[in-house]
Amino acid sequence: MSEQDLPAVRGHVPYRVWVVQGLYFLEIAASYGLSQVLQNYLQLFPDDPVRPGALGLGEARAVLIIYIWFIYSYSTPLVGGLVADCWLGRRKTIQVGFLIYILGLGIITGTAFSQRIYGTGGLPGFIVGMFLVGAGTGTVKPNITVFLIDQFPEEEPKVVVLKNGKSAVVSRELTIRFIWNSNYWYNRMINVGGLCGIITTNVEKYAGFGFTFLICLCLIVASAAIFQAGYMKFETAPPSGNAIANLFNALRRRRDPGHRNPDQTEVVRQPAAQQDDSATPNKDEAIIAEAKSALRACLPSFPSSNALHKFMDSTLIAQAGTMQTHGLPNDIMYNLNPISVMVFLPFFQSWIYPTLAKRKINFSAEHRIGVGLFCAALAIGYTTGIQHLIYITGPCFSHPRKCLAGNMPNDVTVGLQTPPYVFLGWAEILAIVSGTELAYSRAPANMKSIVQALFNLFSALGSVLGVGVSFAAYDPNMVIVYGSITGLLLFVTFAFELAYLLRGKASS
Repeated sequence: MSEQDLPAVRGHVPYRVWVVQGLYFLEIAASYGLSQVLQNYLQLFPDDPVRPGALGLGEARAVLIIYIWFIYSYSTPLVGGLVADCWLGRRKTIQVGFLIYILGLGIITGTAFSQRIYGTGGLPGFIVGMFLVGAGTGTVKPNITVFLIDQFPEEEPKVVVLKNGKSAVVSRELTIRFIWNSNYWYNRMINVGGLCGIITTNVEKYAGFGFTFLICLCLIVASAAIFQAGYMKFETAPPSGNAIANLFNALRRRRDPGHRNPDQTEVVRQPAAQQDDSATPNKDEAIIAEAKSALRACLPSFPSSNALHKFMDSTLIAQAGTMQTHGLPNDIMYNLNPISVMVFLPFFQSWIYPTLAKRKINFSAEHRIGVGLFCAALAIGYTTGIQHLIYITGPCFSHPRKCLAGNMPNDVTVGLQTPPYVFLGWAEILAIVSGTELAYSRAPANMKSIVQALFNLFSALGSVLGVGVSFAAYDPNMVIVYGSITGLLLFVTFAFELAYLLRGKASS
């Protein structure tokens, strides 16, 4: 039996992969812990008897500021990816990013304490600190995901004997898929396990925002320390040159009539001083082909990005603030999202995907993205129903927490928010993980970080949507807001599935 006929199995994962995953988990925990408390920090007043906050900017302004920051933080990875691929390399770029990240969180933490003690410095410190945090995340995130796979170098396929005595061939593709899924699962497990989600929301309530941000700062310092300790032992790909500049130069030369196309038989001679042996038409066409490949790698990730997740994050937290939380912080419900991913991702990976494969049902990455989008539509549609229920329930009906002394919420239990978070978890498993996998596997070797940065840049479009919606994101408009987003997402879902089916028919 030839190697092609043998079943494929995943191979051994080097310990360096798990080390990078460990420090990445700490960074993710700090990032989630920070973003989870921002809505209350910006929106609510410090003397609010039910939901104490800090800056008291109101819901609409808080949502606007948060989405402006999301747009910025999802745009900076493009710069970080370019710096790594073109100049510094991923290892050095991550090191610099951690330093910026720590400085930003340090400023936010210090000014949160000064806001609580002296009543000043909170908003200016927040703006400066979040600017630096956005630059730090933009430098770390697009590179560390690729740096993770750098620790699993290329190797020739080999035949192994399984425990049952049968032979199989080790598949690099299956191993990388296992790494991606493990990475996403452990990210959620770390947050649920207490590193951030539940702890930060309770620390916010009982100790204040300064100590909450201090926890996030300690997590980033720990992550940076682990990275620095193993700095010289990590595998790293050297920078491959300025891919963007090479692309523009190749396009410029192709438009030049004096530059020969690859299929021309005659050579157009140029003066010796103008000839560039390193820029031949064949090389230019290869550069352009790589750019097209990178674009194709990003396009499937557009609908699978967490475009609407960021919108749902802050609005669901604000919605929970208008419901009966039975003594719990209103932003603790957010932890149901990582719990959903942690519980269901192994179920999808170990049962649903293998079962469909055995029955020869083609559940491709593109199709998983479409189904994930539909799950997100279900989440927002269900949230629309919850909002309608809040508005028809007393004591304040369509103006919750604004009709009675003490800012009492309406008599609707916050437990009703469980299904939306579960549906959003399914959407992440099906869409975001598949989109990340496609973006990595289809990207050229010299543009891996840039493609991951573009994946994050597409996520910024969801924050642009959030900025537009923020002007209407206040009571009593939220039913219309959620309903409009549900309709838009259903349209995008069916359009994506139709385009996928048409591409399949065209290729066949």
